[in-house]
Amino acid sequence: MNSIMPLYLSLAPDNKYDPVFEQLFGPGRIPFALRPLSVPNDWPFISKWLSRAFGRRFSSYTHLPHQYLRETFATMLQCDFAQPFVGLINDQPAFLVEICDGDKQGDALEGGAHLFEPGDHAMRLILSPTVMHARYWPAHALFISLAYFFTHKQVKRVVWQLHEKDTFFINLAHQLGFMGGRRVKPSFDFSSEERTGIQVYLYLRENFKRFSGLYQRTMPKLP
Repeated sequence: MNSIMPLYLSLAPDNKYDPVFEQLFGPGRIPFALRPLSVPNDWPFISKWLSRAFGRRFSSYTHLPHQYLRETFATMLQCDFAQPFVGLINDQPAFLVEICDGDKQGDALEGGAHLFEPGDHAMRLILSPTVMHARYWPAHALFISLAYFFTHKQVKRVVWQLHEKDTFFINLAHQLGFMGGRRVKPSFDFSSEERTGIQVYLYLRENFKRFSGLYQRTMPKLP
């Protein structure tokens, strides 16, 4: 399944949306799907994931009120350069992935972690505890997200910025074939500990196309 919906489209935060992309993984042919976030319907799930993820990565984020985060996602849905998607596994919300046009991101010249080039799109992935503790589900969640993003021709390269302490996602990036991992020191308004250790991982469209064929052939054989 591949929707004709543009990658970036201003959407009503309170609406319910159908999946835009779906793939089956593993011997059991488990369905993984992506659909645009519906704030009131998905918030009970993702608020828990966000609290856990932000608490682990950036301590300052744990103090952000949930209402602020909820309004941030509502604003993101209504803009035309970013989009949050909920990942479904067996039709149940299981992860959150965000994509943003790199032209709208602060770059290295402005104190950011990466100098964005035309065609760059920034990604963030948040997994539910259930997914993180399943053997292959994290890789499948990341794979379907990349597969969907690269169906859109404007996405030339996916940029994933991770903290060096977030070893789970760093290992996942390597597992799925991201390049990079260079360490930078962005000038974010965080504590001195949080300003250090940001690593930038990149995925080029042509590299994913080669990796995708191998992954598609391998995943039905996974135990």
